[in-house]
Amino acid sequence: MMDTVAARPRFGVQGRLGLAALTYTAVAASLSWHAFVALLGKYMITQFFALPLMLLFGLSVASVIARPSAPMSYLWDLIRKRGIGAAWVIGIFCAAIAAFSTFKYLIPAWVPFFADRTLADLDEVLHLGQPWRHLHAITPSWISPALGLLYGPIWFAQFFGFVLFAAFLPNTPIRVRYLLSFAATLLLLGTVLRALGSSAGPIFYDRMYHGDRFADLLAALASVPLGTVTLSTSDYLYASYIDDSAVFGVGISAMPSIHVAIAFLNALFLSKLNKRLGIVGWMYAAAILYGSVYFGWHYALDGYVSIIGVLLIWRHAGRNNIPATINCRAGTPLPPEAL
Repeated sequence: MMDTVAARPRFGVQGRLGLAALTYTAVAASLSWHAFVALLGKYMITQFFALPLMLLFGLSVASVIARPSAPMSYLWDLIRKRGIGAAWVIGIFCAAIAAFSTFKYLIPAWVPFFADRTLADLDEVLHLGQPWRHLHAITPSWISPALGLLYGPIWFAQFFGFVLFAAFLPNTPIRVRYLLSFAATLLLLGTVLRALGSSAGPIFYDRMYHGDRFADLLAALASVPLGTVTLSTSDYLYASYIDDSAVFGVGISAMPSIHVAIAFLNALFLSKLNKRLGIVGWMYAAAILYGSVYFGWHYALDGYVSIIGVLLIWRHAGRNNIPATINCRAGTPLPPEAL
Protein backbone atom coordinates (compact mmCIF):
# COMPACT_ATOMS: atom_id res chain seq x y z
CA MET A 1 0.00 0.00 0.00
CA MET A 2 2.79 2.41 0.87
CA ASP A 3 4.55 1.62 -2.41
CA THR A 4 1.39 2.46 -4.33
CA VAL A 5 0.95 5.75 -2.50
CA ALA A 6 4.61 6.64 -2.96
CA ALA A 7 4.43 5.87 -6.68
CA ARG A 8 1.68 8.38 -7.39
CA PRO A 9 3.64 11.60 -6.90
CA ARG A 10 6.58 10.15 -8.79
CA PHE A 11 4.41 9.53 -11.83
CA GLY A 12 2.99 13.02 -11.46
CA VAL A 13 6.44 14.59 -11.38
CA GLN A 14 7.59 12.62 -14.42
CA GLY A 15 4.44 13.44 -16.32
CA ARG A 16 4.69 17.14 -15.53
CA LEU A 17 8.36 17.14 -16.44
CA GLY A 18 7.64 15.58 -19.82
CA LEU A 19 4.79 18.02 -20.45
CA ALA A 20 7.00 20.98 -19.52
CA ALA A 21 9.75 19.78 -21.88
CA LEU A 22 7.28 19.35 -24.73
CA THR A 23 5.80 22.80 -24.05
CA TYR A 24 9.29 24.32 -24.07
CA THR A 25 9.93 22.57 -27.39
CA ALA A 26 6.63 23.72 -28.88
CA VAL A 27 7.29 27.35 -27.93
CA ALA A 28 10.75 27.27 -29.53
CA ALA A 29 9.38 25.65 -32.69
CA SER A 30 6.58 28.21 -32.94
CA LEU A 31 9.03 31.10 -32.61
CA SER A 32 11.28 29.85 -35.39
CA TRP A 33 10.15 26.68 -37.11
CA HIS A 34 12.90 26.93 -39.71
CA ALA A 35 15.68 27.19 -37.12
CA PHE A 36 14.17 24.44 -34.95
CA VAL A 37 13.87 21.96 -37.81
CA ALA A 38 17.34 22.80 -39.10
CA LEU A 39 18.93 22.35 -35.67
CA LEU A 40 16.99 19.18 -34.91
CA GLY A 41 18.20 17.69 -38.19
CA LYS A 42 21.81 18.70 -37.54
CA TYR A 43 21.82 17.22 -34.05
CA MET A 44 20.19 14.00 -35.22
CA ILE A 45 22.73 13.57 -38.03
CA THR A 46 25.67 14.51 -35.84
CA GLN A 47 24.65 12.20 -33.01
CA PHE A 48 23.48 9.30 -35.18
CA PHE A 49 26.76 7.42 -34.93
CA ALA A 50 27.75 8.64 -31.47
CA LEU A 51 24.44 7.84 -29.75
CA PRO A 52 24.82 4.03 -29.73
CA LEU A 53 28.33 4.32 -28.26
CA MET A 54 27.12 6.76 -25.60
CA LEU A 55 24.21 4.47 -24.80
CA LEU A 56 26.49 1.44 -24.52
CA PHE A 57 28.84 3.37 -22.25
CA GLY A 58 26.04 4.59 -19.98
CA LEU A 59 24.44 1.17 -19.64
CA SER A 60 27.79 -0.50 -19.03
CA VAL A 61 28.60 1.95 -16.23
CA ALA A 62 25.19 1.36 -14.66
CA SER A 63 25.62 -2.42 -14.86
CA VAL A 64 29.09 -2.46 -13.31
CA ILE A 65 28.04 -0.13 -10.48
CA ALA A 66 24.82 -1.95 -9.65
CA ARG A 67 25.86 -5.57 -10.11
CA PRO A 68 29.64 -5.95 -10.54
CA SER A 69 29.45 -9.74 -10.14
CA ALA A 70 27.02 -10.16 -13.06
CA PRO A 71 26.84 -6.98 -15.15
CA MET A 72 25.41 -8.69 -18.27
CA SER A 73 22.38 -10.09 -16.46
CA TYR A 74 21.76 -6.67 -14.91
CA LEU A 75 22.08 -5.07 -18.35
CA TRP A 76 19.33 -7.34 -19.71
CA ASP A 77 17.08 -6.62 -16.73
CA LEU A 78 17.74 -2.91 -17.21
CA ILE A 79 16.67 -2.94 -20.86
CA ARG A 80 13.61 -5.05 -20.08
CA LYS A 81 12.42 -2.84 -17.24
CA ARG A 82 13.43 0.61 -18.47
CA GLY A 83 13.58 0.27 -22.26
CA ILE A 84 10.24 1.92 -23.08
CA GLY A 85 10.52 4.62 -20.43
CA ALA A 86 14.09 5.42 -21.48
CA ALA A 87 13.01 5.68 -25.12
CA TRP A 88 10.48 8.36 -24.14
CA VAL A 89 13.11 10.25 -22.14
CA ILE A 90 15.63 10.14 -24.99
CA GLY A 91 13.06 11.21 -27.59
CA ILE A 92 11.88 14.19 -25.54
CA PHE A 93 15.47 15.06 -24.71
CA CYS A 94 16.47 15.24 -28.40
CA ALA A 95 13.55 17.56 -29.17
CA ALA A 96 14.27 19.72 -26.11
CA ILE A 97 17.96 20.09 -27.04
CA ALA A 98 16.94 21.37 -30.47
CA ALA A 99 14.58 23.80 -28.71
CA PHE A 100 17.35 24.92 -26.35
CA SER A 101 19.62 25.62 -29.33
CA THR A 102 16.80 27.47 -31.05
CA PHE A 103 16.42 29.81 -28.07
CA LYS A 104 20.19 30.23 -27.95
CA TYR A 105 20.10 31.19 -31.62
CA LEU A 106 17.21 33.65 -31.15
CA ILE A 107 18.13 35.41 -27.89
CA PRO A 108 20.89 37.70 -29.27
CA ALA A 109 18.37 39.09 -31.77
CA TRP A 110 15.85 39.75 -28.99
CA VAL A 111 18.32 41.01 -26.39
CA PRO A 112 21.51 42.44 -27.94
CA PHE A 113 24.69 41.88 -25.93
CA PHE A 114 24.84 44.49 -23.19
CA ALA A 115 26.41 42.95 -20.06
CA ASP A 116 30.00 42.31 -21.17
CA ARG A 117 31.50 45.55 -19.91
CA THR A 118 29.94 45.10 -16.49
CA LEU A 119 30.98 41.46 -16.25
CA ALA A 120 34.52 42.19 -17.41
CA ASP A 121 34.86 45.05 -14.92
CA LEU A 122 33.55 42.94 -12.04
CA ASP A 123 35.87 40.10 -13.01
CA GLU A 124 38.87 42.40 -12.82
CA VAL A 125 37.81 43.84 -9.47
CA LEU A 126 37.17 40.44 -7.89
CA HIS A 127 40.34 38.82 -9.23
CA LEU A 128 42.68 41.84 -9.09
CA GLY A 129 43.08 41.75 -12.84
CA GLN A 130 41.79 39.72 -15.77
CA PRO A 131 41.35 36.13 -14.57
CA TRP A 132 42.51 34.61 -17.85
CA ARG A 133 45.90 36.29 -17.39
CA HIS A 134 46.37 34.64 -13.99
CA LEU A 135 45.54 31.22 -15.42
CA HIS A 136 47.82 31.55 -18.43
CA ALA A 137 50.63 32.67 -16.13
CA ILE A 138 50.46 29.50 -14.02
CA THR A 139 49.42 26.95 -16.66
CA PRO A 140 52.13 25.12 -18.65
CA SER A 141 51.37 25.29 -22.37
CA TRP A 142 51.43 21.51 -22.71
CA ILE A 143 48.30 21.28 -20.52
CA SER A 144 46.15 23.24 -22.99
CA PRO A 145 45.47 20.24 -25.30
CA ALA A 146 44.16 18.24 -22.34
CA LEU A 147 41.99 21.16 -21.26
CA GLY A 148 40.70 21.50 -24.80
CA LEU A 149 39.82 17.80 -24.94
CA LEU A 150 37.95 18.01 -21.63
CA TYR A 151 36.14 21.19 -22.61
CA GLY A 152 35.22 20.07 -26.12
CA PRO A 153 34.65 16.43 -27.14
CA ILE A 154 34.47 14.99 -23.63
CA TRP A 155 32.03 17.68 -22.47
CA PHE A 156 29.64 16.94 -25.34
CA ALA A 157 29.93 13.20 -24.65
CA GLN A 158 29.02 13.64 -20.98
CA PHE A 159 26.29 16.16 -21.85
CA PHE A 160 24.43 13.54 -23.90
CA GLY A 161 25.77 10.46 -22.11
CA PHE A 162 24.57 11.35 -18.62
CA VAL A 163 21.00 11.86 -19.83
CA LEU A 164 21.12 8.43 -21.48
CA PHE A 165 22.51 6.93 -18.29
CA ALA A 166 19.85 8.61 -16.15
CA ALA A 167 17.08 7.52 -18.53
CA PHE A 168 17.89 3.85 -17.82
CA LEU A 169 18.44 4.29 -14.10
CA PRO A 170 15.87 2.09 -12.30
CA ASN A 171 15.96 4.22 -9.15
CA THR A 172 13.05 6.57 -9.76
CA PRO A 173 13.86 9.31 -7.19
CA ILE A 174 17.45 9.74 -8.38
CA ARG A 175 16.42 9.60 -12.03
CA VAL A 176 13.64 12.14 -11.62
CA ARG A 177 15.83 14.44 -9.54
CA TYR A 178 18.53 14.48 -12.20
CA LEU A 179 16.21 14.92 -15.17
CA LEU A 180 14.23 17.62 -13.37
CA SER A 181 17.48 19.43 -12.50
CA PHE A 182 18.77 19.07 -16.04
CA ALA A 183 15.58 20.50 -17.52
CA ALA A 184 15.50 23.37 -15.02
CA THR A 185 19.14 24.16 -15.78
CA LEU A 186 18.44 24.49 -19.50
CA LEU A 187 15.26 26.50 -18.95
CA LEU A 188 16.19 28.79 -16.05
CA LEU A 189 19.93 29.19 -16.56
CA GLY A 190 20.34 28.45 -20.25
CA THR A 191 17.32 30.38 -21.50
CA VAL A 192 15.87 32.85 -18.95
CA LEU A 193 19.10 33.94 -17.25
CA ARG A 194 20.90 33.92 -20.59
CA ALA A 195 18.46 36.56 -21.85
CA LEU A 196 18.68 38.59 -18.64
CA GLY A 197 22.49 38.66 -18.76
CA SER A 198 23.02 38.73 -22.52
CA SER A 199 26.78 38.75 -23.11
CA ALA A 200 29.28 37.42 -25.61
CA GLY A 201 32.33 36.58 -23.51
CA PRO A 202 36.00 37.64 -23.56
CA ILE A 203 36.89 35.82 -26.78
CA PHE A 204 34.24 37.80 -28.69
CA TYR A 205 34.51 41.05 -26.73
CA ASP A 206 36.68 43.05 -29.12
CA ARG A 207 34.65 42.06 -32.17
CA MET A 208 31.38 42.94 -30.50
CA TYR A 209 32.50 46.21 -28.94
CA HIS A 210 35.22 47.26 -31.42
CA GLY A 211 38.15 47.56 -29.04
CA ASP A 212 41.31 45.74 -27.98
CA ARG A 213 40.56 44.94 -24.34
CA PHE A 214 41.15 41.21 -24.90
CA ALA A 215 43.68 41.40 -27.73
CA ASP A 216 46.31 39.83 -25.46
CA LEU A 217 43.99 36.89 -24.79
CA LEU A 218 43.70 36.13 -28.50
CA ALA A 219 47.49 36.40 -28.88
CA ALA A 220 48.01 34.08 -25.90
CA LEU A 221 45.64 31.48 -27.34
CA ALA A 222 47.41 31.63 -30.69
CA SER A 223 50.69 30.78 -28.94
CA VAL A 224 49.60 27.62 -27.07
CA PRO A 225 49.07 24.13 -28.51
CA LEU A 226 45.59 23.76 -30.04
CA GLY A 227 44.81 27.36 -29.15
CA THR A 228 44.23 27.98 -32.84
CA VAL A 229 41.41 25.42 -32.69
CA THR A 230 39.68 27.57 -30.08
CA LEU A 231 40.15 30.64 -32.23
CA SER A 232 38.83 28.81 -35.30
CA THR A 233 35.76 27.72 -33.35
CA SER A 234 35.15 31.30 -32.26
CA ASP A 235 35.43 32.40 -35.91
CA TYR A 236 32.88 29.73 -36.86
CA LEU A 237 30.41 30.88 -34.21
CA TYR A 238 30.94 34.55 -35.00
CA ALA A 239 30.35 33.90 -38.71
CA SER A 240 27.07 32.12 -37.90
CA TYR A 241 26.10 35.07 -35.72
CA ILE A 242 26.83 37.59 -38.49
CA ASP A 243 25.17 35.45 -41.17
CA ASP A 244 22.21 34.66 -38.90
CA SER A 245 22.55 30.96 -39.72
CA ALA A 246 21.40 28.01 -37.61
CA VAL A 247 24.45 25.74 -37.53
CA PHE A 248 25.57 22.97 -35.19
CA GLY A 249 26.55 24.43 -31.82
CA VAL A 250 24.91 27.71 -32.80
CA GLY A 251 24.83 30.63 -30.42
CA ILE A 252 27.13 33.02 -28.63
CA SER A 253 26.54 33.40 -24.92
CA ALA A 254 28.67 33.95 -21.82
CA MET A 255 26.42 34.50 -18.79
CA PRO A 256 25.79 31.94 -17.42
CA SER A 257 28.11 29.11 -18.44
CA ILE A 258 26.14 26.01 -19.41
CA HIS A 259 29.43 24.12 -19.74
CA VAL A 260 30.09 24.74 -16.05
CA ALA A 261 26.46 24.23 -15.04
CA ILE A 262 26.13 20.78 -16.63
CA ALA A 263 29.55 19.64 -15.37
CA PHE A 264 28.66 20.59 -11.78
CA LEU A 265 25.19 19.05 -12.08
CA ASN A 266 26.77 15.78 -13.21
CA ALA A 267 29.21 15.94 -10.29
CA LEU A 268 26.29 16.25 -7.87
CA PHE A 269 24.57 13.34 -9.62
CA LEU A 270 27.65 11.12 -9.44
CA SER A 271 28.14 11.98 -5.77
CA LYS A 272 24.70 10.58 -5.03
CA LEU A 273 25.49 7.37 -6.86
CA ASN A 274 29.02 6.60 -5.72
CA LYS A 275 31.58 8.45 -3.61
CA ARG A 276 34.55 7.64 -5.85
CA LEU A 277 32.71 8.56 -9.02
CA GLY A 278 31.70 11.77 -7.30
CA ILE A 279 35.35 12.69 -6.74
CA VAL A 280 36.02 12.19 -10.46
CA GLY A 281 32.99 14.31 -11.26
CA TRP A 282 34.14 17.18 -9.05
CA MET A 283 37.63 17.09 -10.54
CA TYR A 284 36.16 17.25 -14.03
CA ALA A 285 33.81 20.11 -13.08
CA ALA A 286 36.76 22.07 -11.69
CA ALA A 287 38.65 21.52 -14.95
CA ILE A 288 35.67 22.84 -16.95
CA LEU A 289 35.45 25.96 -14.78
CA TYR A 290 39.19 26.45 -15.26
CA GLY A 291 39.02 25.87 -19.02
CA SER A 292 36.07 28.20 -19.50
CA VAL A 293 38.20 31.11 -18.28
CA TYR A 294 41.52 29.90 -19.72
CA PHE A 295 40.13 29.73 -23.26
CA GLY A 296 38.23 32.99 -22.89
CA TRP A 297 34.78 31.58 -23.55
CA HIS A 298 33.51 32.94 -20.24
CA TYR A 299 34.13 35.46 -17.52
CA ALA A 300 34.85 33.77 -14.20
CA LEU A 301 31.58 35.21 -12.90
CA ASP A 302 29.67 33.20 -15.50
CA GLY A 303 30.86 30.00 -13.87
CA TYR A 304 30.24 31.18 -10.31
CA VAL A 305 26.64 32.11 -11.14
CA SER A 306 26.14 28.74 -12.84
CA ILE A 307 27.41 26.85 -9.80
CA ILE A 308 25.13 28.73 -7.42
CA GLY A 309 22.17 28.26 -9.76
CA VAL A 310 22.75 24.52 -10.13
CA LEU A 311 23.14 24.03 -6.38
CA LEU A 312 19.81 25.76 -5.78
CA ILE A 313 18.11 23.77 -8.54
CA TRP A 314 19.52 20.45 -7.30
CA ARG A 315 18.46 21.17 -3.72
CA HIS A 316 14.94 22.14 -4.74
CA ALA A 317 14.58 19.11 -7.03
CA GLY A 318 15.53 16.78 -4.17
CA ARG A 319 12.93 18.01 -1.70
CA ASN A 320 10.48 15.30 -0.59
CA ASN A 321 11.91 12.98 -3.20
CA ILE A 322 14.97 10.92 -2.25
CA PRO A 323 14.80 10.78 1.58
CA ALA A 324 11.27 9.32 1.48
CA THR A 325 12.23 6.34 -0.67
CA ILE A 326 15.87 5.51 0.05
CA ASN A 327 17.07 4.31 3.43
CA CYS A 328 20.47 5.95 3.31
CA ARG A 329 22.04 8.26 5.87
CA ALA A 330 22.70 11.81 4.72
CA GLY A 331 26.13 12.31 3.23
CA THR A 332 26.75 8.62 2.41
CA PRO A 333 26.87 7.23 -1.15
CA LEU A 334 23.99 5.10 -2.35
CA PRO A 335 24.54 1.36 -2.16
CA PRO A 336 24.54 -0.52 -5.49
CA GLU A 337 21.22 -2.18 -4.59
CA ALA A 338 19.53 1.24 -4.57
CA LEU A 339 20.24 1.62 -8.26
